[in-house]
Amino acid sequence: MVLRRRTESLSSGSRPPSSFVPTSSHYAHVSCYRSSQMEMRVHSASVKIAGKDKTHLVPVFGEGDKVSGTITLDSKAPSSGRLVVTVEGAFFYDDFSQAGGSKGRPEPRKHVFWSSSSTIQVSPSLDSFLSLSTPRTTFRDGFTSTIKSIKRRPSGSSLNTTVSIPAAKSPVSPGFNRTYSFSFDLPRSNRTGEEIPPTFVSAGHNENVARSFGVEYKLSVAWEPTESFEYPSFVAAPIYYHPDTGFQSLDGSSQESKSWLEMPLRVDRPMPLRCAITLPTAVTFSRSSSIPYYVVFTTTPRSPALAREIASDATISASLIRQITVTEQSILPPTPPQTPGGSDESDGIRGVQLLKRVVKPLSPRVSDESLEVDQKPLPRLPMHAVFKDSRLLHTSICIGFPKRPRQHTGSDHHPSLEAQSSLPDGLHKAKFNLNKDMLPSIDWQGVSVKYYIDISVLVGSDTLRARIPIRVT
Repeated sequence: MVLRRRTESLSSGSRPPSSFVPTSSHYAHVSCYRSSQMEMRVHSASVKIAGKDKTHLVPVFGEGDKVSGTITLDSKAPSSGRLVVTVEGAFFYDDFSQAGGSKGRPEPRKHVFWSSSSTIQVSPSLDSFLSLSTPRTTFRDGFTSTIKSIKRRPSGSSLNTTVSIPAAKSPVSPGFNRTYSFSFDLPRSNRTGEEIPPTFVSAGHNENVARSFGVEYKLSVAWEPTESFEYPSFVAAPIYYHPDTGFQSLDGSSQESKSWLEMPLRVDRPMPLRCAITLPTAVTFSRSSSIPYYVVFTTTPRSPALAREIASDATISASLIRQITVTEQSILPPTPPQTPGGSDESDGIRGVQLLKRVVKPLSPRVSDESLEVDQKPLPRLPMHAVFKDSRLLHTSICIGFPKRPRQHTGSDHHPSLEAQSSLPDGLHKAKFNLNKDMLPSIDWQGVSVKYYIDISVLVGSDTLRARIPIRVT
């Protein structure tokens, strides 16, 4: 009755507040996964059809959701042991370094960037022993019927009567029901751009060789019996993580951004001109949109002759670059074994023993300080890169600045001389078309996927350059 009231309250017209976090009982979809000794049920707000035959339903979770569900052990499973529930996120990539370059066959690699585990101890109890034979109600009914038969006068028919006890019912198999729940919180980040990456698979080509990258999440349960002669059991299920970023998406946006950010290009020596690239201020772009940009230049001081020469002869080159880096903690070498001591070492030990007789015991204060030093956490091991990949996605080359900037005013007004003189001498407008199959930007523990726009303007023998980091969602 309580569950019914909760369900009715959620189904009313009023929406829950934004801080409301649904529990597993409120999720609409339940996905079941079975092994020989247990059944795992995963509760999710939605599911997605996956697989080559389009028959598998995969649980889908979003930002703020809990990965939760239940585990039911079969009656044939051992009575004691432990359940180890693990949820993890991993980055998959193809590594050519061990295959003799790009011409060899790539070796698939896996890097786990997030993992959370929970252990459930399972032990026999009085209730389970009672349930193993018959439920409590069955015992009570059988006992009551036996007492009634004793109170009646014995007869030939009653002496030959036997009491029938119904069998126990279980959702998995005959026996007692051992169901355990689990719940995991998805990690969050307080900094924009460092969110946990969504589930994604990207297939591309590098020098006419197919290679793939992807982000996958998995939920697994391992049943480990206490007795070594018992058989363990394992079940795993893929899950999807797709945060709801629809309100931030730039998909279908036909209007260009009204706010632009201008970043200057650098040059090795002073030159009588300034050059800059202009991008939308957010510098964040959806994979199904495009990246518009402008390249402008201005002579300093103003020189119409030099401006015409640059506008006709300068070479503008723009490139979109993706860099992938996977880092892991370094492994310390094993500690070398101690060599057997000689006569000098034994003499040193005798000297230490002699000093122990003379030196006074340390004060309690000094011993406390030494304990604090011993209890300090060990420093983290340094990280080292195990995989690096840099790829040129798009390149655009243009000779000269084909346009002269203009200031848009009303039909009845003309721009002032001051406003006209503040405009750049030349302008180049272009864009990069993105693809839905691109990897999104990732900045999480051990995995980095970054995008850059490299821009250069060649004027004579001098080159003005800039590298602008951008974010792809």
